[in-house]
Amino acid sequence: MDYQAACAYLEGLPWREVKPGLERVSYLLERLGNPQAELRAIHVGGTNGKGSVVAMLASILKEAGYRVGAYTSPHLLDWRERIRIDGEWIPSEDFARLLERLEPIIAEMADKPTVFEVLTAMAFQYFHEQGVDLAVIEVGLGGRFDATNVIHPLLAILTNVERDHLDLLGPSLERVAWEKAGLAKPGVPLVTGERKPKLLEVIARECTLVGAELILADKEVEALDFTWDSQAFAVEGWGRLELGLLGPYQRENLAVVLKAVEVLRRSLRLADGAVKQGLAAARWPGRFQVYRERPYIILDGAHNPSGARALRTGLELYYERYLAGGRRCLLFGVMRDKEIEAIAAALFSWFDELFFTKPDYYRACEPEALLKLASRYAKPARAIVPAGEAFLQAREGLSERDLLCVTGSLYLVGELLRGQDQARDSDGD
Repeated sequence: MDYQAACAYLEGLPWREVKPGLERVSYLLERLGNPQAELRAIHVGGTNGKGSVVAMLASILKEAGYRVGAYTSPHLLDWRERIRIDGEWIPSEDFARLLERLEPIIAEMADKPTVFEVLTAMAFQYFHEQGVDLAVIEVGLGGRFDATNVIHPLLAILTNVERDHLDLLGPSLERVAWEKAGLAKPGVPLVTGERKPKLLEVIARECTLVGAELILADKEVEALDFTWDSQAFAVEGWGRLELGLLGPYQRENLAVVLKAVEVLRRSLRLADGAVKQGLAAARWPGRFQVYRERPYIILDGAHNPSGARALRTGLELYYERYLAGGRRCLLFGVMRDKEIEAIAAALFSWFDELFFTKPDYYRACEPEALLKLASRYAKPARAIVPAGEAFLQAREGLSERDLLCVTGSLYLVGELLRGQDQARDSDGD
């Protein structure tokens, strides 16, 4: 099996389904010899910010001299992007080899695993084979019944609980908190950035039930400055810290990471210098990513109301400092199962012109429905498909001080990034 065959095989699995439960992934891992049992891991869940937290922690641990695996989802460019060691994607040959090893096991299973479950097993096996010192593992969806929840980590992290995937995890936020608090394990500290009292009660109750120490991310983090390349914060006990990730919402994520560092220092060597260098070097594509300057194009995968509100706050800050007077354009594509009206309420009114498109994904919302929704905001709006053509048209005529924000879905951001990469490759041939 080569890499193309591996991708084709993955596409043929029931990858569109979410099937809660640990039975299938546990069977796959058992047949592999339970590689996850040997991993020293950090488990990161939450509604928003978990990918950024993974990126920061992996960067810090690498700077501290550890060999670090990172498992994240979804990917923007390539399946291999989800499984990384020290920032390097798993090689195509190893990806295909591991999937070929799992293929006969999957064939004999009456209850077929999802793609996420298969990739999770592959990631754990690859990290085990490569002898990583630590693995930072991002939850796919929820927590309690997520495929990654077969590990017994050094530390669990729950960034926050917000409105997303209520159809699968809800219907109430308290129920979502219960699902996500399922990361709690006996004897494993759990750090959370959640502040809402009712949800904290749920998380605390779950930690008490299993015997997990609950630790609040209570560091005082003050925003100092920001540029198009980085931002700076003043942090209690740390002084000034530079962060390579943009967006004011990273303030909350940084507080979580620094509290996690404090807990990890119980068993790991993490010098102050490594923490500072790791934060400055951290990158996380598709999250307040400056794709281009003059005109300014921002890519952000915000896909729920809280994420959209945080994105708008960041855009307002950058616009007021750098772009005041320029046009503000939005290219928006979203999945139809999201809280679209609430996302629209957070974003649409701020922009001068709206472009709607449809990401190439089966759950994508039709742009005509978005046009109808946008009519209440009385802004010029157009629906354009495919997404690549919409991107080209949205960029047309932008001046140096204009802003284009592409958001609504990581699937949209990834599709556009892949399209631009392919265009550059074609130009180079």
